[in-house]
Amino acid sequence: MTLNRSSINRILWLFALFFPCAGIARNVFSEDINAPDLASRSHPAVVEGEPVSGRLLRVPLPITGNVDRRVIAQIQHLVGQLQSEPRVAGRRSVLILEFDPGVSQFGLGSVFEDALKLARFLISPALDGVKTVAYLPRSIGGHALLAAMACDQIIMAPDAVIGNAGAGHDGDHPIDKTILSGYQQISKSRHTIPIELAVGMLDDKRRLLKVKTDEGTQLVFASQLAKLKQTRTIDQDDTGVIFPGGQPAFLAGDQARKLGVAAHLVSDREALARYLGVSRQSIQIDPLAAGKLKPRMILVDRYVNPRFVETRLAMMNEAIENDGVNLLCLWIDCKGGDLGAITQLTAYLAELDANEVFTVAYIPEAATGTAALIALACDDIIMQPHAVIGGGEKSLSPEDQADIDFTITDVIIPNTVRSYALTAAMFKKNFSVYQYRNRRTNLVRYFNEAEFMQLNDRQDWERGEQITTPGTPLKLTGIEAENVAVATALVDEFSGLKRKYGLLDDPELVEPSWVDHLIGALASPGLGWLLVLIGMAGIYAEVQMPGIGVGGFLATVAFALYFWANFMNHTATELEIILFVVGVACLILEVFIIPGFGIFGLGGGIMILISLILASQTFVLPRSDSDLRQLRDSLFIVGGAVVGLVLFSFVLRRYLPHTPILSRLMLPAMDARQRQQTRDESPFDYSRLLGQIGRTTTQLTPSGKASFANELVDVISDAELIPEGADVEVVEVHGGHVLVRAMES
Repeated sequence: MTLNRSSINRILWLFALFFPCAGIARNVFSEDINAPDLASRSHPAVVEGEPVSGRLLRVPLPITGNVDRRVIAQIQHLVGQLQSEPRVAGRRSVLILEFDPGVSQFGLGSVFEDALKLARFLISPALDGVKTVAYLPRSIGGHALLAAMACDQIIMAPDAVIGNAGAGHDGDHPIDKTILSGYQQISKSRHTIPIELAVGMLDDKRRLLKVKTDEGTQLVFASQLAKLKQTRTIDQDDTGVIFPGGQPAFLAGDQARKLGVAAHLVSDREALARYLGVSRQSIQIDPLAAGKLKPRMILVDRYVNPRFVETRLAMMNEAIENDGVNLLCLWIDCKGGDLGAITQLTAYLAELDANEVFTVAYIPEAATGTAALIALACDDIIMQPHAVIGGGEKSLSPEDQADIDFTITDVIIPNTVRSYALTAAMFKKNFSVYQYRNRRTNLVRYFNEAEFMQLNDRQDWERGEQITTPGTPLKLTGIEAENVAVATALVDEFSGLKRKYGLLDDPELVEPSWVDHLIGALASPGLGWLLVLIGMAGIYAEVQMPGIGVGGFLATVAFALYFWANFMNHTATELEIILFVVGVACLILEVFIIPGFGIFGLGGGIMILISLILASQTFVLPRSDSDLRQLRDSLFIVGGAVVGLVLFSFVLRRYLPHTPILSRLMLPAMDARQRQQTRDESPFDYSRLLGQIGRTTTQLTPSGKASFANELVDVISDAELIPEGADVEVVEVHGGHVLVRAMES
């Protein structure tokens, strides 16, 4: 019978399973000094030829609860896919396990039994024909190391650290024979991490040395050194300390590479794909690996502001936590929005664990401007052929550009498989991106010049055509986006997306509550303009028809709704509300209490206008295209309301007195007896001035002072602003109130 690699693995696996103590007795407690020659440990570089099939699966840390069972089920699903695909001659398909510690430090807390169960599955015959790679983009520790050891290769980020496998074990929870047996079994089965290194990282009391003997470099525990000297010649000048003992044992990326533990060091998934010789699509998360999908749809079809993001985040969190949703589909048809709100939504989507919640951006028309960041943060992008993505903003302030650069480099790229060059080019006018083809593997990638110069194997890459146009941010149609691997797939309509993900029905739409709809409607330019118009018209009507109260009531309600909606929409703050209140107070002072030169009236009017404009936007001075669009809407609200007020005042003065019903709202004309009573009750009797002509000594806005035959009198203009030094005629007198009209020149 011929013993191949698979048969030998089965024998070793079964032997270690039924006779674990024998292995430990020989390799640990007897302190076997026949350590492997480190010089012989090497890993093959990337293999030439066509890209091989590959899949990527995130392993959430710590491995506890049902994590091991869920990961094993997902591995079985992905292995089934890989085994059903055509193979490249002489090469195995690749399954990448990305160990993700999440927010915990090193992902500590993995349960030994759960980690061992996963590790034993990884070395079992179920994975024959598939090459398993443990990808460590961040540092890991604890018993999660056991599962990484069970893979064929370990690939780390340069700044990642592994070790402290015995974390959590102390005098009350010692490292017993079962735990040592598990590490021994996995180390012997895969040889990914030598036994001495594995035991040294598990038991921090051991001092591990690297010594050079007449037969090569070996790893040996300090307690073994004397015995080794009896059979080997040791170079004392070339003896180094790997683990000093008495403290947690760790290996940094470069040290792991030199010791042959790490096959390669990569900075991101794209570099990982290049090294392994797999396509970019191979390192994307497969949403179907999680089992039955529970989808939800979120519409991003309007200007994205902080209120929009706040409500959508709350709805998505509720759907995930309460309803078990694991597929979020964002229907994006948007040209941008508030940058702070968009980056907040982008970070939320990018940082979702794709194994738990898979995100898909569906673009039927356009995801341009800063809205493209939302799509780029999703795991998959599905586009219609003539839809567009990217294009950037026409103008961005240095601060906004810095925020976008940070979002791309620190949020999108680390959490997705996006090309940095193509992503950054969508928001920069002069950012040259070229197509490169690897001469050995035939892989195609896209780099800018600075990124290309950082490649260690750049001599293997041949530069092709330029993808970008100088002076213009990159904008891609669906067809172009698929060609450069920005878009995952193209569909003619939404039903194509459902077929791709095996959805039988349309996903349930996650919608805001009626309060959210009301806030959005009242904060929109259309209804915002109407509220401001009603408020201004109410104030004007109250001045023209004092004592009725209808105008004042309508104005109070309208402005209260306007500022409430914009406050809840995160565009209005306490500053705008204070400006408005103080402005109204200044107008009241000017009209009714201290009429004079118009300082209070003019200042109050300016404060009211400024508050109304600022209440519907998130900035003071515009710095980008989206800011200019917001400013345009704000000016439309206030400017449109002012024009509407002029028309309203014309109609009010011209037609209201002659309207049978509405004329009742106006104050009735006083008869002779009432006029005489008013004069008798008034401390001032100015009835003698009726019809007289005088000259203003202050500007009337609308109140001020005028002189009649050297008598200085407080007067009120009948409608318009009258400048100082103008001739006026007294047209009405009500007690101490003198109403004047400007004389025609």
